[in-house]
Amino acid sequence: MTAHVLISLCLVATMALAMPQYGQQQQQANSGKQLQAQPMMPMNYDFQWEVNNEEYQNYYGHQETADNGRVDGSYHVWLPDGRLMRVQYYVDGDSGFVPTITYEDAYTPNWGTSYFNRR
Repeated sequence: MTAHVLISLCLVATMALAMPQYGQQQQQANSGKQLQAQPMMPMNYDFQWEVNNEEYQNYYGHQETADNGRVDGSYHVWLPDGRLMRVQYYVDGDSGFVPTITYEDAYTPNWGTSYFNRR
């Protein structure tokens, strides 16, 4: 009997959640128009993160800044062959991802110091 009551309550809750909200229907009926999505303005942000661990020989990081729709960033990875790969990029409007990739041979990380603060 308890299982029947539990199943019945679950069905009632599911039906209640599936019903449309009255406020949205009323708003559409009053305005006579379909609700349209407003265009969103670009979000400005700035972030950076790094992994700088001498014990495990991990050295890589990423930083990126967005300002009024333009995104500029870079990331770096210390490769197993001793080179440091740097990728600097931007995205501006419909340009898509535009990278510039460079390598520095025989790179020695400065352990314990932020890569981005040294630049």
